[in-house]
Amino acid sequence: MSFNLADVFISYARADYSKARRVADALGDAGYDVWIDDDLPAHGAFSAEIEKQIQAAKAVLVLWSETARASRWVPAEADMAFNNDTLIQMSLDGVLPPLPFNRHQCEMATGWTGEIDGKSWHKIVASIAELAGSPKSGKREAAGRSNAKPEAEHTDPIIAVLPFDNLSSDAELVYFCDGVSEEIQRTVSDGSHLKVVARSSSFQFRGTNKEISNVTAALGTTHILDGSVRRGGNRVRISAELVNCASRSAIWGDQFDGNLDDIFELQETIASHVAAALKVALAPPTGAEASALPGELYDTFLLARRYLADGDATFDNSALRAIPLLEEISEKAPEFAPAWELLAIARASHLRSGHFEGDYAAAREAVVSAAHCALRIDPNRGGAHQALAMLEPWGAYLERERRLMKALEVSPNDPAILTDMSNFCWSVGRFHDAQGYAQRACELNPLMPAAQLHLTQMMLYVGDYEAGIERARTLRKRWPDNPGIMLWVINTSGFLGFWDVYDEHIGDIEMFDGWPAKDMRAAKSFNEALRSKDQDLIRKRVDRYAALIEKTGTMPLNLVLSIAAFGLPDKALDLAETASYDYIFDPKGDRPSVYYPGTILGAWSDVIKQPRFVKLCERLGLNTYWISTGAWPDCVDWTPYDFKEEVRRVHGEVIK
Repeated sequence: MSFNLADVFISYARADYSKARRVADALGDAGYDVWIDDDLPAHGAFSAEIEKQIQAAKAVLVLWSETARASRWVPAEADMAFNNDTLIQMSLDGVLPPLPFNRHQCEMATGWTGEIDGKSWHKIVASIAELAGSPKSGKREAAGRSNAKPEAEHTDPIIAVLPFDNLSSDAELVYFCDGVSEEIQRTVSDGSHLKVVARSSSFQFRGTNKEISNVTAALGTTHILDGSVRRGGNRVRISAELVNCASRSAIWGDQFDGNLDDIFELQETIASHVAAALKVALAPPTGAEASALPGELYDTFLLARRYLADGDATFDNSALRAIPLLEEISEKAPEFAPAWELLAIARASHLRSGHFEGDYAAAREAVVSAAHCALRIDPNRGGAHQALAMLEPWGAYLERERRLMKALEVSPNDPAILTDMSNFCWSVGRFHDAQGYAQRACELNPLMPAAQLHLTQMMLYVGDYEAGIERARTLRKRWPDNPGIMLWVINTSGFLGFWDVYDEHIGDIEMFDGWPAKDMRAAKSFNEALRSKDQDLIRKRVDRYAALIEKTGTMPLNLVLSIAAFGLPDKALDLAETASYDYIFDPKGDRPSVYYPGTILGAWSDVIKQPRFVKLCERLGLNTYWISTGAWPDCVDWTPYDFKEEVRRVHGEVIK
C-alpha cells in the first residue's frame, strides 16, 4: 500500500486524535499537503510507510501531550524529524516534550480547539512556512490512509444516543430501555474514537422532545442514534436508526432479536454497525464480558447504573443505593468486569463524598479490591483507574496524575474522567490545563450541572471574572434546586465583590436543608463580615478559625484564603504555619478538605503575594511536584516575585 507524499507530517498520540484532526484540517485549509494516519491503524503494519512519509516531509509537526510522552511511537517519530531538522513542536496540554526534545522550541497551545486566529497557531504556521515554503491554494484535503471520508469530513462526528422508546406492554420497563440504550452508548464510546454525548445529557430528550432540531441545538451533535425496545419475558427486540442531523436522513437502520442471555452481543452488534456507518473502526469487544452476566442479573445491573448516572454522590445517596446491587452482581457473576468497575467507582465516590462514616481503611481496601478485579478481567476499564486515583492521598500528586492519565489513555472520551483530570490540574494550580479538560468534558456532557459548574469555576481561575460570574448566574437559573451551584454562586460572588449577584441569590438559601444549608449559612456569615468590614465580626471569625486549629491540629486551605481576604495575609500564613498537613500524604488517612490547593493559588489570593507563601507550598508537597515535572502553576505569571526561583530556593533548603 502506498500514499502520496505530503509537505507536513502530523505525529500524535491515539488519545489526541480529535485535536490532531483539527490541526490537519486547518493546515489543509491553509493550502498545505498534510499526512495524518487518519484511521489510526496498528503501527507495526504501517511503520515502513510512516518512516517514508517522515523522511519525505518538509516539516514534521509533533503534538505533545502526557499521552504522547508515554507513547512508543511519538518520541520515535520526533527523533527522526529532529535528525532531519524538520521538527516543529506543539504542546496540547501544557506538558513539556521529553528529553532531548525539550531543548527545542515548543509552542504551548493548551486548550487549543481549532482557532486559526490565535498567536500560538500563527507561530506554528510561520514555522511550517519556514521549512515547507509558502502554502499552495487553500482548502486542500489532508492526505491519509483512505480516500473515503465520513460525512462532514472537516467536522469530528459527535453522536448522541437517545433513550430508546419502551414498546413493551409493561410501562415499568422504561429503566430497562434506558439501560439498553446506555450500554450501546458506552460500547460505541469505549470502542471507538467517536465523541459520544454522555447519558446524563442525551437522556434528557424523550418523546416529542426528540425532535432533531432540539437535540442538535442543545448538544451540538452531528448524528443521533434512536430506537425502541420491545421485551416479553426473556425475549427482546431492539430497533435502532442512525440519523444525520444536517440532512435529517437515516444513514443506517436495523432490527435485532434475541433473549436476555444474548443482550451484550446485541448491543455490540448495534454499536459496530453505528461505527461502520460513520466509517470509524470499533475495537473488538472482550469475549469474557459478552457472556459473563446471566440474563436474570441484567435488570439489576441496569438499575445500579441508573442510580449512578442520575445521581451525584457528593450531594445524595446514589452511590449507597447502587453498591448493594453491584455487590450482588459481582458475587453471582464474578467475571463481569463492568460490575466490578462500577462498584469501585461507587465505593470510591461514597468514600470521598465528605459524608462517609465508618472504617475508612476497610472501605478503602474494598475500593482497591473491586478495581483490581475489574482490571484483571479487562485492563481497559478506565473507571477502575479513575477509582484508584480517587483513593490516592491528596499529596500524592505524581501518582494521582499517573493513574488519571492511564484512565484517559483507555477512556479518552469519558466526561467523568476528564472532569477528575481537570480537578487534578486545578489542585496543582494549572488552571488553563484544567479549563481545557473541563471544556472537553462539557462538550461530551453539555447538560450535566456538575460539569458545567466546574468549567465555570475554571473560567474564573484563568481570570475571566465577569464572564464566569455571568455564566454562574445562568447555571443558577437553569438548575435552581442544585445545592452545589447555589453554594458556589454565593461563595464566589461575595468573595470577588459581585454584590449585586450575591444579593440576587442569598435569599434562596432557605430553599435548602441538611448539610448544604449549613454550608450556605456559613458562607453567608463569612460574606457579611467581608462586606461590612466590621472588625469585631472579623476578629470573631479569625478567633474561631484559630480555635479550629487547636482542636483539629490542621487548617483547611479555604480558611487561609478567607483570613487573607479580611486584609490579614500574614495572620493567615502565621496560623497555617502552626497547622499540620502530614495527613495529606497518608494513604490510609481520611479524605482531606475538599478545598484543594488550587483555592489559594488563584490570582485573587493575597497570601500568594507573600514570598513566605512558598514555604506552605513546600509543606503541601507542591514544590516537589512542580520541580520534578516542570509543569509550573499559572501563578508564575502574576506573583510580584520570581515564583520559580523562590520555589527552587525553599525546596533546596529543605532537602539539604
